[in-house]
Amino acid sequence: MAQAQQAEAHLAAHDIRSLDLSCVARGTQIATRRGEVLVEELQAGDEVVSRDKGLTPVRWIGRLDASNAPVKVPAGAMGRRVPARDCWLSPDARLWMQGAEFEAAFTCREVLVPVKDLIGWRGIKEDQAGSSEFFLVLCDTPSVMVVDGMQIEMRHPGTSLRLFDKVQADEMAELFPELLALDSKSDKWRRRLDKHEAAQVTEVKKRA
Repeated sequence: MAQAQQAEAHLAAHDIRSLDLSCVARGTQIATRRGEVLVEELQAGDEVVSRDKGLTPVRWIGRLDASNAPVKVPAGAMGRRVPARDCWLSPDARLWMQGAEFEAAFTCREVLVPVKDLIGWRGIKEDQAGSSEFFLVLCDTPSVMVVDGMQIEMRHPGTSLRLFDKVQADEMAELFPELLALDSKSDKWRRRLDKHEAAQVTEVKKRA
């Protein structure tokens, strides 16, 4: 019976390598008005801490099982107590980074870097032992949320939304489904780096 259940779970797992999904793994703590909350316990309507809008309400939460290993960002890898604890993310999750040193290379001080392109830097690595049960948290617009003390972009997954099991959706999202059809566009002052640009980040940081 156990083997059959494992096989069924494996068949249900999705290969997300080409889907550009920005998710966090089970056990990740999200900063909210009521303190840090495990992502699997987050509720639609909870107000999460976002970089651009302060406290903003969660409209929709989904989960999926992936066949891909998560990427582990060790505690303190991105700065003092950033993240506050080891953090596991989907490979295409984008980390918010800021610095005057980015302006010359990318013409802006704020950038969003895919965590998979930082593997090998400061202990960031693919972790086969980590959970591949991922959660996506959506607000009215793409948001940079505080995740385990680190800032991560959460954005609409486009047509990949159908792969998620809906965990929570508030009344607003149910009544106005167009909220879930918003394009996942970056703000004009914040660049989402491609693979080639992301490869430059560690060199830019070394020169800073």
